Amino acid sequence: MSIYNALYGRDGHGVGPNEPEKKGFARFCQMVGRDLGQLLGTNLMVCVLCLPAALGVSLGVTLFSLPITVVCSAVTGLLVGPAMVLLADCALRSLQNDPSQWLPRAKQTLAAHWKAAGAFGCIGTLVLGLLCFVSAFVFEAAAQQGYYPGLAVLVFLALDFLVLAVLATLCAAVTPLQTRTPDSLMRRAGRLLVVAPVRCVLAGVIMLAGIGGMILLFPVSVFWAVLFGFWLPGLAAMQTLFPVLQQTYGVEVRTIPRPTAPEKPLTAQEQKKRSRAHWWYYNWGIVAVAALVIVGVVYVAHGLLTSVDPDYTVAVVTADALPDEAVQRLQTALADYAEDANGDGAVVVQVNNYTWSANASLTDMNGQMAGATQLNTDLANGESKIWILDDPEGFEQAYGALSEKLGENWKTQLILWSQQSTLSNLDLGSYNTAADGSQTVDDQRRFAGYSVAVFDFSDELWQALNSY
Repeated sequence: MSIYNALYGRDGHGVGPNEPEKKGFARFCQMVGRDLGQLLGTNLMVCVLCLPAALGVSLGVTLFSLPITVVCSAVTGLLVGPAMVLLADCALRSLQNDPSQWLPRAKQTLAAHWKAAGAFGCIGTLVLGLLCFVSAFVFEAAAQQGYYPGLAVLVFLALDFLVLAVLATLCAAVTPLQTRTPDSLMRRAGRLLVVAPVRCVLAGVIMLAGIGGMILLFPVSVFWAVLFGFWLPGLAAMQTLFPVLQQTYGVEVRTIPRPTAPEKPLTAQEQKKRSRAHWWYYNWGIVAVAALVIVGVVYVAHGLLTSVDPDYTVAVVTADALPDEAVQRLQTALADYAEDANGDGAVVVQVNNYTWSANASLTDMNGQMAGATQLNTDLANGESKIWILDDPEGFEQAYGALSEKLGENWKTQLILWSQQSTLSNLDLGSYNTAADGSQTVDDQRRFAGYSVAVFDFSDELWQALNSY
C-alpha cells in the first residue's frame, strides 16, 4: 500500500469533490506529498546504479588515462541508462496519477526497455566521461603553464555539458513511453525538441543544475544526494516536459478519486477539522521535505561554524595511509613550534595525508582515487606550503609540481627529513600494526626516509622549525 492510499485513500481527508487539478508548483507539492515514498525509493536505486559510473569516470580522469576513462564510462553507462529511465518512469507515474504500485511498475519498465536504456546510457556516459577528461586535461595543461583557460573555453565546455544534459533528459523521458508504432529513440527525443525547444532546454538545465550541484558540493552533498539528489530535479524536469508529452504522445492523466460531498451541513468544528485535513493533504510532503532540508542545513552549518581554520597546512604524500593517531601527533608536535597566524586564539597545524603512489598497485583503488583528487585540489589552490614526500620522483613525474615550484634543479632543493634537526627530533611516538600490539612502527623511523619540499621558504611555520 502506498503512502497516499494509506493516508488519503478513504473518505474524510478534506478534499472537496469538485476540487480542480492543481497546476505549477502546487501540483509539484501535491505529487511530493502523495508519492514521497516512491520518490525516495527510486532515488536510492538511482544512487546505487550511478555509483559505479561516478567511481569509474573519476578514476579515469584522476589518472589522466583515456583508455580507462573510455572503458569505465561505457561499461558503467549500462547501469546509468536504466537508472535515468527509472527516474523518468517514477515521475511519469506520479504525473499520470497512476495508482499502481511503483516497484512492480519499475520492474515492468526495465523489462520492456532495458536494451534502449542501456544503449543510451552507455553512449551518454561515454560522452560525459570524455567531456570530463577533456576538461581535466585542459585545466591541468593550463595549470602546468601557470595560467587558466579563458572564458571561451569555459563557455564551450558549459555548452557541451548543456547539450548532453538536454539530450539525456529527453531520451530518459521518452524511453518508458508506450508508443503505438515503433520509432527510434533519437527520433522521439528530437520530435520533442522540435515541438517545444524552450521546455526541452529548460528541463535539461534543471537536470544539469541538480546533478552538477551535487558534484560541485561533494562530499557535503552526499546526504542531499541520497535523499533528494535525483528525484527533485527529475520530477521538476518531467513536469516541465509533461505538457509536450501529452500533446505529442497522448499521455493520459487519471482523475484522482474524490470523496462525495457531505449530505448535511458541517458544524464549525467539523469545518475547521476539514480545512486542516485539506491543508495537510496538499502540504504534508513539503513539511516532511522541509524538515529534512532543515536537518541537513543545520548539520552542514554546525560543521562549518564549529570547525577551526588552520594556521598552517602541511601535506604528507604516502603510499600507505598514516594512522589517525600518527597524523594527530605530528600536528600537535608541529603546533608547538608555530604561532597563531590568523588571530583566532588557537594554533592549528593541519596535516593532510594523501594516499597516493606513482605505482597504483601499492594502494587500493578507492584510496588512490581519493588521494589524487584531494592532492590535485591542494596543488591547484596552493594550500600546503610544506610537502613531505615518500616518493618525490614519482610525484614530480605525475604532477610536475616540484620543478614548477623549486625550479629545474628541484632535486637539490629537497631536504631529507633526517637532516632537518627539528623535524628529526620531534616526539612522534609509534603505532601498532598488529591487533595484539606485537608489531609496532616508530614514526620517526618511518619518516626518516622521506623528503621535504618547501614551496615557500618564507612560510612562518618553516621559519619557526629552522630557528630552533
